[in-house]
This record gives sequence, structure tokens and C-alpha cells, in this order.
Amino acid sequence: MLAMQYSVKLPTEYDLNKVGERVAQRMPKFEGRPGLTHKFYLYEPDENIYAPMYVWENTQAAQDFLMDSLFGDVVQDFGRPRVRTWQILNFDYGVSKTAPVSMITEVDKVSSSKSLQNVMNAEMENHQQMVKRNDLTAHMVLLDPDRWEISRCSLWSSLEPSYGPEMDCVSRYKVLSDKFPLSGAA
Repeated sequence: MLAMQYSVKLPTEYDLNKVGERVAQRMPKFEGRPGLTHKFYLYEPDENIYAPMYVWENTQAAQDFLMDSLFGDVVQDFGRPRVRTWQILNFDYGVSKTAPVSMITEVDKVSSSKSLQNVMNAEMENHQQMVKRNDLTAHMVLLDPDRWEISRCSLWSSLEPSYGPEMDCVSRYKVLSDKFPLSGAA
């Protein structure tokens, strides 16, 4: 599995209502998209950033998306954004069955002095504890082996989750909508 995200800094006049309209207009275009497991429509209001997150079954499905008109529309409207991808080390659903309304992402460097196996074991232990939280809808642990970064993405059923991020770099998003209900295998 592969996670993918791009961020678009929206023009000042592009408010949350316009973002919601764009999401509503584009959402049906993803129906039946081969290889797409989840799409989360994310918005960061302080910086006016639209940053959807995708979960793909494989790299070919993600590549196909980048080469077709759905992504071409983003490029046409906002310019070509930088697209980040990560290997998904863990993905599990949490206790909450309520649709997510917020997402917290945390990013931390993997020190070259640390054993990768020890880092992965610690992340697995943390992941297992995270999915037990009552207001957690889903949790992912991601690896970027180009930058040697670990990312944690947690989707919450509340705007103010019962969790304080632990890593260095933290982003908070509103989840405007998610493409698929969170059920079954990711």
C-alpha cells in the first residue's frame, strides 16, 4: 500500500465554502477509481491549504492517477503541486466508528544512529496503543525512505482529540469528507 498527498496553497479569496463546493463536485469523479482505497479531503484553515490524502493499493494505481485528467484538473487550476508518497507500514481502524472530522500528521527523522528494526518495533507498539483510543477513527504509520522520515497520520472523530502529538513536525487538518466509509481492510 502507498500513501500520497499533495498540498495546494489556495488564493486568499478561496474560502472554505469554495473548497467544500470543489470537494462536492470532484467526489463523484473518484467513484470506482481502480486501486483507490481511501481519499481524505483535508483542509488546513490557518494557512488556507487544501491537502488531500490518498491511500492506494499499489504504486501503479497512484501513477495512473497522476497521469490522467483528474490530477490534470488540479494542475490546471492551481499549478503542479509537489506530490509526496510514503510506504504504509501500518494501517488500522480505531475504536470510533464515526466519520473522521480531523487529522493530525506527525513527522520525525529516523536517525542514522538508530537501528531501523528498533524504530519499527517502537512504531508498531505506539500504533497498537493509538488504535485503542476512543475517538480515533484510523491510524497510519508511514515511511519515506528517501528522507528517512516516519510519519504518523491519525484520523479523529472530534476536532479536539484526546491526543497530544509527540513528534517534531505536526500538522492539523479538518477532514471535509472521506471518499470511502472506513470499514473493511484498507
